This record gives sequence, C-alpha cells and structure tokens, in this order.
Amino acid sequence: MKEQQQLTLNGRKEIGKLEMTKEVVYTLNGMGILALFAFGFFFTSLYTLFTGKIDINYTSGTILSSVALVIGTFVLHELIHGAFMSKYGGKPSYGAGIAHYILPYFYATTKTIFTRNQFIVIAIAPLVVISLVAIGIMAAFPSIAHWMVIPFVLNGSGAVGDLWVTRNILRCPKHVTVEDRKNGVIIYGKETDKLMFISTTGFGSGFGKVFMLCIVAMGFLMIIAPMTLDILGVESFVIGPTNSFFTVFEFHSIGEGFEFDFFPTSILATSVIVGLVYAIVNAGKSRNGAMAG
Repeated sequence: MKEQQQLTLNGRKEIGKLEMTKEVVYTLNGMGILALFAFGFFFTSLYTLFTGKIDINYTSGTILSSVALVIGTFVLHELIHGAFMSKYGGKPSYGAGIAHYILPYFYATTKTIFTRNQFIVIAIAPLVVISLVAIGIMAAFPSIAHWMVIPFVLNGSGAVGDLWVTRNILRCPKHVTVEDRKNGVIIYGKETDKLMFISTTGFGSGFGKVFMLCIVAMGFLMIIAPMTLDILGVESFVIGPTNSFFTVFEFHSIGEGFEFDFFPTSILATSVIVGLVYAIVNAGKSRNGAMAG
C-alpha cells in the first residue's frame, strides 16, 4: 500500500536550492569519470572473485547484449526512483535531457513535497537496489557475470549526482522538506532556519589533495613495512585478499631475508576511491548550515 502524505509549505520558507548549473554539470562530469574508475575496479574485482578469472572476454554478441543492458539499466534506475516517489505519495513523470549541452541524463520527477529522509531514500534507492541485484546475479550465475560489469559500472558512475544531492540534503536538519524538480531540488525549512549557500567549488582540489596524500602514505608504508615486519619476525603479511584485484601489499619471510610485492593498480584505485569519497562529502558544503530554530 502506498504511504500517502500531504505536506504543505505553511510556515515554511525556501532555505536552499540545488540546481543543474554549468558549474554543477562540470563537477558531476568530473565525479562521474572518477566514479567510473572506482566502480570499474569494484565490479571487476567481484567478477574475479565469483568467476576466478581476471580477463573479461567480449564478443560482438556480448557487446550488443551489454549495450541493451546499459539502456535497460538506465531506464530501470529512473523507474526505481519513480517507484519510491509513488510509495511516498507522489505521481512521477519521466523524461530525458542534456544539461547545458554537456551532460545527457534521464530523470524522474514529481510535484510532491517529501520529508528529508523520504527524499534520501528516493535518491539512493536505484544505486543500492541495482548494485545488490548485480552482485547477486554475478554470484549466482558466474557464466554470465561478464554481461553485468559494464551496465552496472555505468549505473554506479551515473549515480554520483544522486549521491551529491543526498550528501547536501543530509547537511540539513531532519525537519526540512524537499521539492523535486526536473533540474534540481528546493529545500524548505522553518522561518527560523538560516539560508544555505551551496557551492560546488573545492571538488577538484579536495580530490587531488586526498588522492596525493593516499599515494604518498601508501608509498611510505611500502618502504617501511618490509623492514618493520622483518624485524618483528613476521613470516607472512598481506594487505587485501591474496591474488586478487584487491591485493595491495604482500610480504613473505624467506630464510635469512624477505620478499615483498606491492600492486600499483590497487594502490591507485584505493587512492581514487578515497579521494572521490572525500570530494563528494565536502564539495557543495554550505557556507551557512541550515540550523534548527
């Protein structure tokens, strides 16, 4: 049964707005490219885990199937948004567009006003549901796992906008309400709430700072870890699952010496993921947080 609600704006004012400005579009493009790498690393690692294979072999038929799955996944993504809008009393409509002639997108929208937590569920539901389905299919049917990689990597990459919006909504107090629009959202609060001034600046610098910090920290660890482990008499030590894309570092004691390996791809991927998470969390930070009155 649908969870109907009729929220009004009585006694409320607009305290913030998230719109698809050109600055936001450029930021989301950057986030999406980095997320493509991060989700690619994640799903190819799962592919190796479930199939025992490292290489993914494609044929013309497989590529065509993957393209069809990509389109179907994007459509399903918006339908899931719409399903949760309906659950909370909305009447969704669907469409597609190109933001500032740069970023093509599909959308689901409604004129219904939602509570903060309802809107968060609506925003992240497609990423969570589709990713769990992908992992389940790869685990249950390893023979077709290679079909899952491309569409679900692109779904994860395409969800960075949902994650960015969610992060900004989470900065608001629980009592705010949110109105979804085709090109963004409007946040309403109490008359005593402060206005929010949300900017996308800082994404690139935030990502770069944390990315380089991770690279340097891991490099330093690779230098001191072998000698430290040898002095401590450790026979074997591994960071990450052995013989997988997740393996970051391996150490083994051999006779009177030792050997170790580090894996640049895993280190790079880990640094990208950490930097991306940091940048999404901090980009768009409001200069004045909405405060409860």
